[in-house]
Amino acid sequence: MVKISNIFQVLTLIALGLYSGALLFIAVAVVNFWQAAEPSMFLSWMSENFYRFPTIMIPLNMVSLLMLIVALATAWKSSPSSRLPLSLGLISLFICTITFPIYFAGANAEFLSQTIDLGDISEKIAIWSNWHWFRTGLAILSIVFVSWALLNQGDEVAKA
Repeated sequence: MVKISNIFQVLTLIALGLYSGALLFIAVAVVNFWQAAEPSMFLSWMSENFYRFPTIMIPLNMVSLLMLIVALATAWKSSPSSRLPLSLGLISLFICTITFPIYFAGANAEFLSQTIDLGDISEKIAIWSNWHWFRTGLAILSIVFVSWALLNQGDEVAKA
């Protein structure tokens, strides 16, 4: 069972790495582009291109979440020292996930509806960016916890 648990933890790290990398790309490259764009161009870009984000990000998030749940389930009996870090990783990723319905669904809809006053766009992007960095940090924190669990599991195997 330890080998299966190891496999799922490694797969979880891969999924989390892809998800976190995509979040970092958005935070560093895309948001900077949005902030540099004229407000009317930003709204135009959003209406033409934003549909790509949920098409990529939601599956990456869901696969990461599912893999982490499976990793925790497979490690529960075979690796007691991995329970805490995997549980903390799951909590972190779950909080990251619920930021979408709590904030991003409404904020994105507001951008896409183009009903925002052009003078407010800069402030709205800044708020969106802060929320995005928060969820990016949570996803990266989840990677740290899963890595910790994998190291703990390696220690258990070495002692056996």
